[in-house]
Amino acid sequence: EAVGHDHGAHGHGEKAPSILTAAAAAVINYLLMFGLCCAYGMIMFEDDWNGAHRALGVKMNLGTALAMGLIVACGSKIAVGIGGPDLNPVVFIGGFVQTIALKIATSVDLTYPESTRRLEGHGELVQGRLLGSASTSNVVFCTDDHLVQYQDECEEYQAQLRATVIFTTFFSSAVLGLLFFLIGKFRLTKYVSYVPTSIQEAFLSCIGYKVFKYALKFSNYEPSQFVPAACVGVPLYFMKAYHVGNPALIMPLGLLVPLGLFYVYIYAQGVDVDTARYTYDLFFPKMDDVDFWTIWADSLGKFDKINFSAWSATLADQAIMVIVILLDCMLKISSTENKLPVKTDKDYEISLYGAGNALVAASGSTVGYMQLKFNVINYGVMGNVHDRRGGVIYAILCGVGFFWTIQHFNYLPRFFLSALLFFAGAGFVAENLWGSRKYLSGMEWLEILIILAVFIISGELLPAVVVGMLLTALSFVVKYAKVPAIAGKPLRGSEVATPLRKSDLVMQRLQHALGTWLLVIKLKGFVFFGSVKGVTKMVAGRMEQEEADCVPLYRRLKFVIFDCAQLDGMDVSAAKAFKKLVSEAKAMHVQIIFTSVDAARADEMKRREIITNDKEWSTELSFAVHHVQKQARNYIEAVVARWLTLSPAFQLHDDLVRTQMTFEPFASILTSDASRFGCPWRYCGRMNIKKHQTLLWEPFDRHPKLYLVHSGTVGIYAKVPAVDNEEAWDSPLAVYQQGSFLNLEMLAHRRNRAAAVALSDGELVCWSMDQWYRMSRERPMMAKAILQSGMRQSMQDGEA
Repeated sequence: EAVGHDHGAHGHGEKAPSILTAAAAAVINYLLMFGLCCAYGMIMFEDDWNGAHRALGVKMNLGTALAMGLIVACGSKIAVGIGGPDLNPVVFIGGFVQTIALKIATSVDLTYPESTRRLEGHGELVQGRLLGSASTSNVVFCTDDHLVQYQDECEEYQAQLRATVIFTTFFSSAVLGLLFFLIGKFRLTKYVSYVPTSIQEAFLSCIGYKVFKYALKFSNYEPSQFVPAACVGVPLYFMKAYHVGNPALIMPLGLLVPLGLFYVYIYAQGVDVDTARYTYDLFFPKMDDVDFWTIWADSLGKFDKINFSAWSATLADQAIMVIVILLDCMLKISSTENKLPVKTDKDYEISLYGAGNALVAASGSTVGYMQLKFNVINYGVMGNVHDRRGGVIYAILCGVGFFWTIQHFNYLPRFFLSALLFFAGAGFVAENLWGSRKYLSGMEWLEILIILAVFIISGELLPAVVVGMLLTALSFVVKYAKVPAIAGKPLRGSEVATPLRKSDLVMQRLQHALGTWLLVIKLKGFVFFGSVKGVTKMVAGRMEQEEADCVPLYRRLKFVIFDCAQLDGMDVSAAKAFKKLVSEAKAMHVQIIFTSVDAARADEMKRREIITNDKEWSTELSFAVHHVQKQARNYIEAVVARWLTLSPAFQLHDDLVRTQMTFEPFASILTSDASRFGCPWRYCGRMNIKKHQTLLWEPFDRHPKLYLVHSGTVGIYAKVPAVDNEEAWDSPLAVYQQGSFLNLEMLAHRRNRAAAVALSDGELVCWSMDQWYRMSRERPMMAKAILQSGMRQSMQDGEA
C-alpha cells in the first residue's frame, strides 16, 4: 500500500510505470542475485573436496529466486518487492554441510580432515598445513590419490552428502515456511519482536562477521584480491544505502566496470582465463552445469542415500536457525516501511512467504523471503511503488538460469564474488554492529560485542546464543530489579482513604493511632527474586529499627497491609521471602494482611504458606483497613475506660455526652448559644430506614431533601446494588454514620452522581426545601451552623 510519493523518491516525485525502467531494474537485480547465488553455492559447499556439489547449490538458490520472486512480485502488497534466497539461511546451511560431511565420512570409514570449520577458527592445522593465508586446495580428501585409494568409499560419501544436504535444506525450508504461515495466519508477528533488540543485532552481527570471513576466503586471503574486492563492495553498499546517484547507473556500473577492468588487466598481461584460473588462482575451479531435475533425482530418486543420523546432528543448529531467520524476516518487512513509501501488513506478508516456501521446499531449495536491498534497488530504478513487472521479469531471468545453464559462473573471478559478499556483509556491520550504537545504551552495545567475541573465539553460533540468552536474562533481572515492586510510596494508616465517615474528633483519634500502627504497601507488576528484597527489607527494617530504638509498644507497627490489586504474580523466591517476612512479623506481634485477593490467589498463597488462615487476606483493601480501625477503636475505648475510672466526674461527663448523642445528632453541629437559640426539630422531619431496603436516591437524581444521620449507617454506591444478591454488591464509595450529612447537593440544586442505600436500621433527620428556607429565615444562625458543618464534611470527603 503506497502512502506517499516523496518519501523514497528523494524529492523527485513518483515516475509513471514504464516497461523500460522495469526491465532495467529486473536486469540489475538479476545480475546481483545471480552473483550472490553463485556465492551462496560456494558457501554451502566451501571445501574444495565438496566442490562437485557447488553447481547444485547455485541451482538450489536460483530455484528460490524463481519461486519466491514470482510469488512476491504477484502476491505481495508491496508491488516492488523482490523475493529470493537470503544470506543468513545459506550461512547456516553451510554449517550444516560441515556437520553432515563429518558424520557421513565417519560412517563410511573415511578420516575427515581436521577442523571442519575453518572459517570459525584461527590457525588450525589441516593435513599438517596452517590455514588462514591460502586456499584449501592442497588438502587431499576424496581427490587425486586419496580418491584412487578409497574410490568406493568416496563415491558413497559424495552420494550421501548430496542426498542428505538436499533433504536438510528441504526440511529447514518446510519448517520455516510452516512457521511463517502460522505466524501470519494467527497474527503472531507482534510476539516475534519480544526478543531484545540488542540480541537481534548481536546475532546478525555474527552473520556479518562470517560473511566477511567468506569474502576473505573466496579471495584466498590474498590482499591483492580482497582489498580491491572490499573497495568495490563496501562503497557500493553505502551508495545504495544513502541513495547516492541514480541506482539505474550506479549498480550496473559498480558491478560491471570493476569486472571489465579485471579482464582488461589480465589480457594486458597476456594471460587467458584458463591460465588465470589454474596458474594464478584468480578464478574458482571450473564448475560443470547440472540439470535442474538433479535436485529430485539425487534425493527422492536416491532416498536410501539420505543419512538421517547425519541430518539429526544438525537439529540443534536448525533450532537456532529458525530463531535468527524469523527475526531477520521480520526485520526486513519492518525496515521496508523506512526505506520505501509503503505501509506493510506484516501478518499478510509473512503468511505469503510461508505459502511460497511450500513450493520452495518442494523443489529442495533454500528458504526465501523478501529481500530489502533488492526492494530499494527496484524502487530506485523504476521510481514508483506500483509496477510489479520489474519483480516478474527478474524472477523469469532467474528461472532461465535455473532451467538452463549457469556456465557463465566460470567467468566470474574470485575477487568479484568476494566483492558481492563485502556488499552483502557491509549492511550487517554498518547497521547491526556499528549503527546500533546510536539507539542502544552503552551496556546493550557491550552485550553485542561480548556475543560477537564469543562467536569469534568459539567459532560456533551455539555458544554465542547461550551467552546471549544469559546476558539477556542477567540484563532483564538487573533492569527489572531496579523497577520498584511498590506502586507509589508506602502509606501510613493516617494517609489511607477509607469509605467510613465519622466525626472530626473520632477521625483524629483513629488517624493518630493508625499513623504508627498501620503501614499499607501497594504491590504492582510481577514480584520476583530481584525485586522482592526491596519490599521485605522495608518492612523488616522498620520492625528491627523500632526494636533497636526501644519504641513503646503502643507506638510500634502492628499491621502491614499488602494490597495486590496491581500485582500480576510472584515467583517461588518471592513467595519464600514473603513467607519468611510473615513468620518474622508474627514473632514481633505484627499482623500482615494481603488485600485485593480473590479465592484462587488465596488458595495459591495458602499452598505456598504465605498465609495460614482466612484472617490474613481480604478481597478489598477497605475491609482490611476497617478491621484495623476497629482494633484501634477498641484500643482507644479501652484507654478511655481506664481514664473514666480515675474520677466519678469523668464518668458522669461521659454519660451525659452519650445520652445527648443518643437523643439528638446536633451535638457537634450546633455548638454555639446563638445556633442553639430555638428548637431545630421545628424545622425538620424524621425518616426511618431499613437495612438493604431503603433506597434514598438513585444516580443522577435531583433529590429534594437534605439528611442528617441520627442512627444507623448509609452507604453510597456508584450504581444501585442488586436487591436479590447482596454478595455481588460492589464496595461502597463512602459509609456515613451518626452526625454525617447526606445529599448536600440539594443545597446547590445539583444532581447526585451515586446511589444511597441503608446498610443498617436507623433514623435520619431530614429537611425539605421549604423547611430549609423557613429555618434560614427564622433561625439564620442555626441554618448557618448546619451549613458550615456540611461544608466541613464536604471538604473532608473531597480530601478522602
